Amino acid sequence: SWKGTVGWPAVRPVLSQYHIGGVLLFTPNFGGTPAGVRAWSDRLQALASESCQEHPTLVMLDEEGGEVANVKASFAPPWPVDMAAGGVARVRELERINGAGLRSAGVDLNLAPVADVRTNPRDLVIGGRSFGSSPSVVAPLVGAAVQGLHDGGVGATVKHFPGLGGAAGDPHVAIPTDNESEATWAKVQLPAFQAGIAAGADAVMVTAVYVPGLGGGSTPAMFSAPVISRLRTQLGFSGVIMADSLSMGGIGARWPLPQAAVMALGAGNDVLLLGNADLAYEGSAIGAVRAAVLAGRLDRTKLHESALRVNALRDRWGRRFTPCRPPTTAGLAGMG
Repeated sequence: SWKGTVGWPAVRPVLSQYHIGGVLLFTPNFGGTPAGVRAWSDRLQALASESCQEHPTLVMLDEEGGEVANVKASFAPPWPVDMAAGGVARVRELERINGAGLRSAGVDLNLAPVADVRTNPRDLVIGGRSFGSSPSVVAPLVGAAVQGLHDGGVGATVKHFPGLGGAAGDPHVAIPTDNESEATWAKVQLPAFQAGIAAGADAVMVTAVYVPGLGGGSTPAMFSAPVISRLRTQLGFSGVIMADSLSMGGIGARWPLPQAAVMALGAGNDVLLLGNADLAYEGSAIGAVRAAVLAGRLDRTKLHESALRVNALRDRWGRRFTPCRPPTTAGLAGMG
């Protein structure tokens, strides 16, 4: 993603040079209207075709509901905490409407629903974004939200694993700590992620939170292989694992972007989220990853497996586009 109103002429060469497979848009990028998103989506898919990409570019959006609604449209749902009052059927229907609106606007993957169970009154980032403070309430609603988004025609991302609801603070400012024991986490935070995955979640976002009770020690969950591996082993998740934004203040205060990108991939993430007003920002991360692969610090086989998962997601939910036809040998000879 790019902060502010960076225009298409500036973004296009970056996308082409680095073969970026997905773009996360925010209100300032497109003006907050469905038509604005659609214009970006159309350009992105046209570029994918012109660049001879084999898969569509994944267009992503944060459309949780309430104030976290980047498209200001009638299909945007209310706050999740307010949706919860209507029960499972109501949540699924509201998210179906949301998903259909997003699909019409050219969005492929919604970075929602929020699966955090809010148990810490000192929480500064979740609040009404959560369906509630009880796992018995939140878990079935997360499952319903995933199903509703699928009903509407977009993919769903369950977040913020392993849960921010028990932590005090905001990782956009400083990385918080959740001191819940593993037993408490398994009873309180885990069920909602299990429900989202069981409902068919396409991606799970792992966030910046210290979880010593889960073996994370002094490493944020999104950089911790022991924490991330739970998604594959304990929860049986085979989809895309996505690192929360590497541009958050809590991350940037400790690790420069190039180092953070390598750490996130090495820990088991398939997708990295990053954004900045400086278009060289993405290039610095990609360069660091390339160097780490060449030096043997990142496993090529694991990265290939990540690419397969990401491309499967792009093919499932990405807009259909017309792949280019590379020039034939005869055609190239005739151009001499």
